[in-house]
Amino acid sequence: MSEETAAGAFEPHRKGMAGLGGAARRQAKVRRRSRSSAWRGLTLLALFAGALGILVLTLLLGFFQEQATERARAATTSMAELVDDWFSHFAPLPYLLARDPRVIAVMANKVDAADLGWLNRELEVWKDYTQTSDIYLMAPDGTTVAASNAETDVSFVGQNFSYRPYFQEAMAGETGRLFALGTTSGLRGYYISAPIRDGADVVGVAVVKISIEPLELALANNPNSAFVTDQTGVIIMSSIEDLRLSSLGTLTPEAEAEIARTRRFDLDRLDQSPIVSAGSWGTGRPLVRGPSKEIGQGQRTYLHLTEPLTQNPWTLHLLHDTTMARSSALSWSLVGFSLCLAALALVALTLGRRRRLIERLNERERAERELERRVAVRTADLETEVKERRAAETTLRQTQHELVQAGKLAALGQMSAALSHEFNQPLTAIRTYVENAVAFHEAGKKERATDNLERVLRLTERMAQLSKHLNRFARKSDNDVHAVEIDAVIDEALALLSGRIERSDTRINQEGARGLVVLGGEARLQHVAMNLIGNAIDAVPGDRAPQITIRTELKDDCAQMIVEDNGTGIPSDVADKIFDPFFTTKEVGRGLGLGLSICYNIIRDFGGTMVAETRAEGGARVTVTLRLAKAERGNA
Repeated sequence: MSEETAAGAFEPHRKGMAGLGGAARRQAKVRRRSRSSAWRGLTLLALFAGALGILVLTLLLGFFQEQATERARAATTSMAELVDDWFSHFAPLPYLLARDPRVIAVMANKVDAADLGWLNRELEVWKDYTQTSDIYLMAPDGTTVAASNAETDVSFVGQNFSYRPYFQEAMAGETGRLFALGTTSGLRGYYISAPIRDGADVVGVAVVKISIEPLELALANNPNSAFVTDQTGVIIMSSIEDLRLSSLGTLTPEAEAEIARTRRFDLDRLDQSPIVSAGSWGTGRPLVRGPSKEIGQGQRTYLHLTEPLTQNPWTLHLLHDTTMARSSALSWSLVGFSLCLAALALVALTLGRRRRLIERLNERERAERELERRVAVRTADLETEVKERRAAETTLRQTQHELVQAGKLAALGQMSAALSHEFNQPLTAIRTYVENAVAFHEAGKKERATDNLERVLRLTERMAQLSKHLNRFARKSDNDVHAVEIDAVIDEALALLSGRIERSDTRINQEGARGLVVLGGEARLQHVAMNLIGNAIDAVPGDRAPQITIRTELKDDCAQMIVEDNGTGIPSDVADKIFDPFFTTKEVGRGLGLGLSICYNIIRDFGGTMVAETRAEGGARVTVTLRLAKAERGNA
């Protein structure tokens, strides 16, 4: 075989081998492309998983932050209400103390502090009963005259606190409030003051100091940490002990000057608080770093929310620990990162819960609007109730005056028989004297006739005087309070009751001081005197002659009218009901039981008191205490 023939025979085989090599190369290229696509797919899948994990982490972190924020806001509102309610619980105390008649009398009469041991003990009882720190009374110059701690080593008596704003505000006629360190005790406290008024004048200041330790204990029992700052930025109370009496920010020169002037805090010990900014969770959700309320736990990151308080110009700060929110977000993000398919369902669930959260917020807004509507309706009802009560008070006073007038007319009716005798006897004597005068005149005995006519003149003057007493007693009394001579009132009452006194063979003894002038109404006070003297005569049994003692005394810048009898006294089982309306111990038909009740309310309207008791030697004693008109004008 020639070389050409052999070369031609192997040519197809070389071409076949060349075709097989090209296919292998194409297959290898395809495999390389497939592996490259797989790596790119894995890379994209990894990037997608990473992006999905980051997205899930971001969503979950935002979700838990939102939940934590809602819980923190709810806790902030709740704790703000707790603080406001706690302080409002003590707000009425100084006003109750300032309206005590004994306190007003002590401050108006400027009683010396050495004579106020009884009042110091009374204030101590008030302090224990109301669970306050201290209660004390201050004179218009700022000097403490009585205090609940008068018997202790840190007594306020004699100390002057006129530099305190609560004293200055109360002397101006307003409620005083202040949080400060006690200059005597060195303890933190909340001071509430009220003016003590004697009429229109402010004669002193009543102050109640409240310890805030129980409130701090209540704040500490809350899972969240909280503290309260005043208008200068000083932390005045906190569930974290390290924050108390520190400054949340740098104090302004004006704030430092105000604190120094009122001695609220010790500026040398007022350090900067350890709370520092640590970013935020978004608008209105700042983060801070601060100490933990558990000792030895170090610094933590908190969500810092605030709420203004309504009772005082303060701000409540809530520190919500973010550790739980962060750990929960991280745990759920790891689960979401490993379970990519479940991440979409979790996102849908998150969106659903977000919608429900928005619905709850909308529902809360609707509830708030409904609450505002109910409050407006209730306010209108209260205003109507106040008007009705005022109208009822006016009607009550008018009824009282009408009862007094009816009592006078009833007394005149009861005295009608005696009045008939009082007028008939002089008229009979006048007729006799006139007949005798005519006879003497005809007989030429002018001196005897003149003597008879003079006797007629004296009898007519006596009848005119009796008629004048009756007219003054029967006229309708006025409602004003003015100066009244108590002696004239008693003499007028005795003159009107003279017939009854003579018929009952009653002996009247008048004792005590004369010329006392009290604040009251002449006609109404005369009604009280007649009622007390008439009751004293009725209280004596028929087997003995009534002996009535009427005594006027001067006691503690007040006048007292004391009526005593020799009757059976006041039974112990009715002593507490003697001034009740329609209560009487007389027989049926002899009284309605309104006399002493009306007298009691008349004296109370005059600013006085009435007390009934049984004397040790027997019989009853009724003591009427009234303000002196001269002392009242002097104070004005």
